[in-house]
Amino acid sequence: MNSGNKTLADKGELAFVEHIKTLMPADGGFFLRSAGDDCLITAPHGDNVTLATTDTFVETVHFTRDFFTFGQVGRRCMTASVSDIAAMAGTPSYSLVSLSMPKTMLFDEAVALFDGLRTAGEEYGCPVAGGETTSTPGPATITVTVIGTAEPGKAITRSGARPGDGIYVTGTVGDAMAGLEAFLKGEDGYRELKRKFIDPSALVSHARTLAGKYNLSSLIDVSDGIVTDLGHICGESGCGALLSAEKLPLSDEFGLFAGRFGIDPVAFSLRSGEEFELLFTSNDETMPERFTVEERQVTRIGVIEECEKSLRLTTGEGKTVALSSGGYEHFKTCTYHWPTGIWQVTSHHVAAEETIRESTDRKIQFYKGHNH
Repeated sequence: MNSGNKTLADKGELAFVEHIKTLMPADGGFFLRSAGDDCLITAPHGDNVTLATTDTFVETVHFTRDFFTFGQVGRRCMTASVSDIAAMAGTPSYSLVSLSMPKTMLFDEAVALFDGLRTAGEEYGCPVAGGETTSTPGPATITVTVIGTAEPGKAITRSGARPGDGIYVTGTVGDAMAGLEAFLKGEDGYRELKRKFIDPSALVSHARTLAGKYNLSSLIDVSDGIVTDLGHICGESGCGALLSAEKLPLSDEFGLFAGRFGIDPVAFSLRSGEEFELLFTSNDETMPERFTVEERQVTRIGVIEECEKSLRLTTGEGKTVALSSGGYEHFKTCTYHWPTGIWQVTSHHVAAEETIRESTDRKIQFYKGHNH
């Protein structure tokens, strides 16, 4: 569809809704009643439990037109929400989206935004089956709700970690926020780092494969950084954790990027958010220290300890240092002002970095925070 320069104000909400309805599932099968009523009606899930997650994404907070097309924005928002289902080893079933958009937004931009949400949802097995649209005088805001299922007793929570459990992470860490840094610096190249930031993946199949083969005691996705997300596991499980700096899986491209700009790769990767890798614990003795699942590496990076909520790191120099929380936290931590390119960093982030700097005697460039 080509609407040229017509805005949402020119075309109206009904025209937009009627257009996207043609892209949603039709009535029949699981969707007893799809778009067109006050509520979506679905068939029962049988004996499975229902998983539900909601995320909201705001322009200039979570994304900017400087780096993203609207199609990429939609895809990334859906991926981030589906990742929450993956983080419990569930299976996505369907999704709902609410779009608050300025009336000056081009109609074709709004369609591209929805299409990014729709295509990603279909790829992950959770088609967009309904939602809401409204105008806003403020920035574009996208809310995604994903409904999923899990077999009874098979949903993996954050609260099952126990002392002695190994701590594992999929893929490599640090890439996503290094990709953001590359964009902010106007750097050419660093294609994989930028891709990891713009177009991450929700590891639904990986989580289910791991949970089916091994005994996972807790599970979370890396959305706010390893330190913060592992802190969630420890907080819910009533335990602590000891990480090894030398075992953190870092990509070659990230290593080159960190070396060029004087970034300490350990400090940066521990607090790099929006990676959407899986972070989990296990006491399964058959699980190797390092292995591959569905072509993605899995690495043991530490062990759960008894000391409640305490996070520690063994450095390359053999020192053991305390880690303070340093991932992203709304209302409290790093805020990036996209138009001016200025980061505001709060004191507890600086304190978190100083802990590692003083312990390793390395120069650390403080990471710019993830904008989740």
